Amino acid sequence: ITEHGASILRYKGSDGRLRVSMRHLDEALSSDAVPAHSFDRVEKLSPGEVVDVEIDLLPIGLAFHPGEQLRFIISGRNLLGRMMPGIREYVPANTGRHIIHTGGDSPSYLQLPVQAR
Repeated sequence: ITEHGASILRYKGSDGRLRVSMRHLDEALSSDAVPAHSFDRVEKLSPGEVVDVEIDLLPIGLAFHPGEQLRFIISGRNLLGRMMPGIREYVPANTGRHIIHTGGDSPSYLQLPVQAR
């Protein structure tokens, strides 16, 4: 068990990671369902700049029952903490205020492939 409560016995859901500066999509490999990033360039943001970012989640299969909820968390750090004792936790170089724009001219959404049973 990590210091943040994750273990193989208590799965907290799929994970997706992307630095916004590495957001460029490979048009040939991307689809409407799954974005594919090229990772061939660094596109730093200017102060006040708003950009679209597509983050793919690791594929998983989960069954949700009526009344259960889905929670989507965005964080600048690993919420699970170190996965192995003795390994230092990653400390990102980014500082300052980070803003997630939703609604109006900057709509946000979570796209999930759903298969009904």
